[in-house]
Amino acid sequence: MDKAELKNKLKENFNLEAWKTILGRMFHKIDYLSIPNAIEDKSVKSGGQIGTIRLDDNRSLALFVIEVADNIDIAHNRKGLRNIAIRYIDQDIIHGILVFYYSRKQTDYRLTFVSKTTVLNEAGEFQTKETAPKRYTFLLGGNEPCTTAAIRLYELVKKENVLLSDVTDAFSVERLNKDFFKGYKDRYKKFCDFLTGNAKDNRDYVKKLLGRLVFLQFLQKKGWMGVPASSKAWEGGDKAYMQKLVEHYKDNDRLLSDVLEPLFFNTLNEARPDDIANSRLGDNIKIPYLNGGLFDKDALDNRDIDFPYSYFQELMEFFSEYNFTIDENDPDDAEVGIDPEMLGHIFENLLEDNKDKGAFYTPKEIVQYMCRETIVQYLKSHVAEQLYSSVETLIKQGVVDVKLQNKTNANEVYNLLKTVKVCDPAIGSGAFPMGVLNVLYHARMQLYGFLKSLEDFSHAKVKRDIIQNNIFGVDIEQGAVDIARLRFWLALVVDETIPQPLPNLDYKIMCGNSLTYRYPMDIQIDDVLVEYNQNVSENQQLSLELYKSMVYKYTNTSDHTRKAEFKAIIEKVKQTFKYKLTDRELLKIKRLKKQLADYDSPMLFELSKAEKQKVKVLKKQLNTILKKQTDIENSKIYENAFEWRFEFPALLDDIGTFTGFDVIIGNPPYGAKLTTFEKQMFKDKYADVHMRTPETFCYFTSLAFNLCKQERAVVSYIVPNNILFQNENEKTRRLLAEEHTLVRAINLGDNTFENADVPTCIFVANTEKTVNYNIAYSDYRQFNVKNIKWDEKIEDISIEKQKSVPAMVIGMSNSDINILDSIRSHGVTIDAIAEEMASGISTGGDKIFRITKDEAIEREFEITALRKILVGSEIEKYNLVDTNNLIIYSTKQADIPQYPNIYKYLQQFEEQLSKKRETQKGVLPWWCLHWPRYVNLFTEPKIIMRQTSDCIRCVYDEEEYFVLNSILVFKKNTEFFTYKYIATVLNSCVTDYMYKKLTQEEGRTFAEVKPVNVRKLYIPKAENKEQELLETLYDYMAFLKNVDSAQVDKAIGNEFVGEFFQQIIDGCVYELFFGEHMQERDINIIEYLFEYIKPFNDLSEESIITTISKAFDTLYKSDNPVRTRLSLFVSRSPEILKIIIQH
Repeated sequence: MDKAELKNKLKENFNLEAWKTILGRMFHKIDYLSIPNAIEDKSVKSGGQIGTIRLDDNRSLALFVIEVADNIDIAHNRKGLRNIAIRYIDQDIIHGILVFYYSRKQTDYRLTFVSKTTVLNEAGEFQTKETAPKRYTFLLGGNEPCTTAAIRLYELVKKENVLLSDVTDAFSVERLNKDFFKGYKDRYKKFCDFLTGNAKDNRDYVKKLLGRLVFLQFLQKKGWMGVPASSKAWEGGDKAYMQKLVEHYKDNDRLLSDVLEPLFFNTLNEARPDDIANSRLGDNIKIPYLNGGLFDKDALDNRDIDFPYSYFQELMEFFSEYNFTIDENDPDDAEVGIDPEMLGHIFENLLEDNKDKGAFYTPKEIVQYMCRETIVQYLKSHVAEQLYSSVETLIKQGVVDVKLQNKTNANEVYNLLKTVKVCDPAIGSGAFPMGVLNVLYHARMQLYGFLKSLEDFSHAKVKRDIIQNNIFGVDIEQGAVDIARLRFWLALVVDETIPQPLPNLDYKIMCGNSLTYRYPMDIQIDDVLVEYNQNVSENQQLSLELYKSMVYKYTNTSDHTRKAEFKAIIEKVKQTFKYKLTDRELLKIKRLKKQLADYDSPMLFELSKAEKQKVKVLKKQLNTILKKQTDIENSKIYENAFEWRFEFPALLDDIGTFTGFDVIIGNPPYGAKLTTFEKQMFKDKYADVHMRTPETFCYFTSLAFNLCKQERAVVSYIVPNNILFQNENEKTRRLLAEEHTLVRAINLGDNTFENADVPTCIFVANTEKTVNYNIAYSDYRQFNVKNIKWDEKIEDISIEKQKSVPAMVIGMSNSDINILDSIRSHGVTIDAIAEEMASGISTGGDKIFRITKDEAIEREFEITALRKILVGSEIEKYNLVDTNNLIIYSTKQADIPQYPNIYKYLQQFEEQLSKKRETQKGVLPWWCLHWPRYVNLFTEPKIIMRQTSDCIRCVYDEEEYFVLNSILVFKKNTEFFTYKYIATVLNSCVTDYMYKKLTQEEGRTFAEVKPVNVRKLYIPKAENKEQELLETLYDYMAFLKNVDSAQVDKAIGNEFVGEFFQQIIDGCVYELFFGEHMQERDINIIEYLFEYIKPFNDLSEESIITTISKAFDTLYKSDNPVRTRLSLFVSRSPEILKIIIQH
């Protein structure tokens, strides 16, 4: 059997005997039951388990064949069929199942693979706890292309051994999506390359053209294209209509102008009698009028463009290879086909500057969790506590428990779902609003039967109601807005039985810069409509209520003339808003100028001191406002501004007050490139979160709380996880946790996004400020996002404990915070004893100024301008490696031209060195180091530590090394602590534990030790003799770590000896921080060490080896109390030392 033959078999009606032959070719061993295990269900006519497939990795799949009841539509009833599997199949699966769903009365049938992922424990054994079943389905039969299914199943036929992983790969939706996108992108590029002129306009045009053609693939799958004119119920449509239409006009290079544009603009976008299409589109057929805007002719469409016929032919052939499924897949149930969510992937990946805008596509598992959790929190903030578990069960499991079966409770929750206002201020391609739509829709559907309503539940009507009343969105990119709208339209199409004009989403999903708005939320607008009404006739005058009603009606207006009238009025009113509010600013300028003029007019007496001060204040106010006006006029900053104050009239109450949203949810952009003007404006506008580094996701967080209702609203974002710990984001953390209520925080770590190497986290916050509450924190960094159990591994951290953590770092457990409290009470911060904590020299050209000693000798460089230099890679704990490099210490004071040999050498790099910022400003001569620091920073004793690291690695230096900016320099301001003592503590396990908990830098690719983070660390208070003990241990370690040192014990080597002394150092530092605790547990060690740890009598190598060897030999004896106690740290101190040691 070849691939083509298999494809033909898959397109035939379901035949079990034929499939037994196919399965026999795919799998080596199948045990068929003599009598099938039958399933009883109202959706099942007959069938059950017919056998077991034995795979070549000793795994097994149960094999089921189910004939569904006659009333089940196989192609469009995926969820109903899923419920059969959940109820009867999933209970006793070992590894997975294959199940066929078919009906003798239908052409299509389903082949579904159900899989459970089993996790291995540390011993390599399977855990009994499995993930939720995942279902992947091929839709087969005469109406389906079956291309992907044939390719994938044929791969199994050709394999010598078939493993469970092979079956999983054959049903992989991710693989299909990647294949589809690659092919789509190739064709997109081909269309773009054909066009000349403005590249962005060309890209936008092709995106829209191909987007329309993809939409029609979904529409024809629905069966609404090429429907016979005689069909009253929109049945009998051609599911390959577009492919046949293109084929009908073979070799017509004006296919776009002659056929496709009339289809777009004169058919799909125009109401026609009985929906009869022009004959050029087919003989006596119907095509629906869609409305909505997707097929509106815009400025880009006015271009005279045609593509070669072959382009469309290839595109249609490409589309014909894939199954398009209208219903969006969810994380646990996916059809192996192209669903509307794929449009989101296409948009995100084709957006050339998506990383400049900070846009990344959010995986559906995260979208589903966040939407459910956010709606749960919204409902909890409005219902009585006794209903909390009920709303959790409803939203997360789709189950209506006994309490919600009560009519009063059901109506209360239903009305909350019906009235919630949700906004995504960076909508992207609509992932979160679509997720919210699904959550609201399914919750309302489940509850509806308990409302005791006399009307039947209408799926399409409820979805339309949610889109019209509950969901809002904004994005800076028009392409994103187009895709988001398209997904909403498809969500309506899937539930309609006959075509209905699609809603206009112009004032629901809008294009604009969410962060940029000129008018604050509380500015008065009561006089705006008065102004508008003065310029129109009496019968055209509007009240706020009429204006809101007009915007609402516009959404469902399908008459083009009426749409245009409504839109013109709406746009005119919005312009009046802008003009009127701007006039107020101009009036303020006029008023200030008049006040100043009054003071400047001739007066009998000289101005008093108070009056002069008043004039000074007025002038400052006027200059500030005038500068702001000039900046606005000179920049295009407000060109794409989104004026939240009046863009969504549904958010205005009866007197025009902005009421705010109930929910803000989304994946705001981060790392976006901002203009200088934007940076300054956002710094002022979002001062509650702005710190040293501008970051858009922090600004979006501040914006969210401004847009929300001040009470009982919810903000839910996925953002970079550095919001949890980075110093620059401390104000954002305090906004979330202190000014509002941080309900949930989840650290996801890396690998969340396919196209972005950004560690992420999720937060859910309520807008109320709560004094005493717990933050539910989870660390899921070790989990694949597809297998996270979102309601497990949660730790409640009290806000009072959280506030005690330096810089409000989020992510430490209760145990960690308790340990930190003890450390704090017995230590002092590095910040308190630091005179200097700074990076080393920034040269402006490391390869120019850093030279080898041999090169300096060869070039006869003047020695007085040279210094010994180290870089970060030459620093380890207790030890540095001098690679004999020097730096030309070329400062302004050094006057390098007086050193002829060095100056001649530098001249060859003059052009490059002249590009330094300070040189271009005229501050520094070109031959200077960019940032040389000051000489005493390096020539005096100091601690130096490697900066490019995820942990502290430091060494004490009294050899006057200069260092580059890959090294931090620490100088103390006190005589109470010695440098060696401080360095020993910084190299200890306690410091490593503290540092990693407070910074979460561990394992990061570009981890960096920053001065501000080192300043947070603690040094234990210690007596002189204790410090001297650790100083001596520092000397031991410095010798043992030096690769040039002789072996203390040739049998075991210095590395082993060093590890043992490091354990002793760690034990000493534990005791200095947790002395009472260790004495209570009888594991203290310092009192024993004074006898054995002796300083070197002299610095001869023989003396050093003798001293260290004697100490090691004594301490390492099995009966030595120090060694014994070291081994008891973990068992006797599980609440402190075990946590630190095993971190």
